[in-house]
Amino acid sequence: MRYCIPLLICVSLVALLSCASSPPTYTADMTPEDYLQMAQERADRGEYQIAIDVYYKMKETFPNNLEKNIWASYEIAFLYHKMGNDAKSLELLDELLTLYSQDQRNVLPKAPKILAEQVKSNIENKGQYDNKLAPTPSPIR
Repeated sequence: MRYCIPLLICVSLVALLSCASSPPTYTADMTPEDYLQMAQERADRGEYQIAIDVYYKMKETFPNNLEKNIWASYEIAFLYHKMGNDAKSLELLDELLTLYSQDQRNVLPKAPKILAEQVKSNIENKGQYDNKLAPTPSPIR
């Protein structure tokens, strides 16, 4: 019986430590797709800040890959929204949408723009929906 409690503590500690996030490991042979996959896996586990860091690392490593960088920019903005930092999300969405407004040759992928506009609209209209759902105070007489 006296060994049960220490054993239970050890097992719990091992289980807790195995759930801890490990920092991403980058290799020289990684492609943009590898970075995007790694970031998505981290985001799927709720490791939003690590996912953002991976997206930034991909953008730094492959600055000339316009399509992947646009997608990474959208994903970073979306993750800030998921983290509750709507101000940062809106800032990044505006930067992304500005790139589209300057896209004279129409070379940027369309989907990130559409998604960015939707997320921006949802954030901007969030207060309106919240106010509609809030109970109206009754006058006290």
